[in-house]
Amino acid sequence: MGPTSKPGTKTYGVGDEISYAFGSGIVYGEIVRLLEGGAAAEILFEDGRREIKKCRDGALHLIRRATGQSEMEEQHIDRARVRDFSVSEVIRSEKRRGR
Repeated sequence: MGPTSKPGTKTYGVGDEISYAFGSGIVYGEIVRLLEGGAAAEILFEDGRREIKKCRDGALHLIRRATGQSEMEEQHIDRARVRDFSVSEVIRSEKRRGR
């Protein structure tokens, strides 16, 4: 996402995987080109068609960055990964039992 002036404003990059909500359902695709300085994106949908959509369109959602990071991982990059010690203990005990 990067530094932006408004919270919740996303910036997209070439290669980002997205979903787009049409009235008939959700379709998935990939951003192949940015237009107007990043204000619009050309999207190649999985059915082969290409469309240009505005990046601020509420129907456009980021699934995964070209780098492999998900939207949630990107939002919480400054947080330490939460570790559940009770789950870790069960995993260790199962390994000791040989399961």
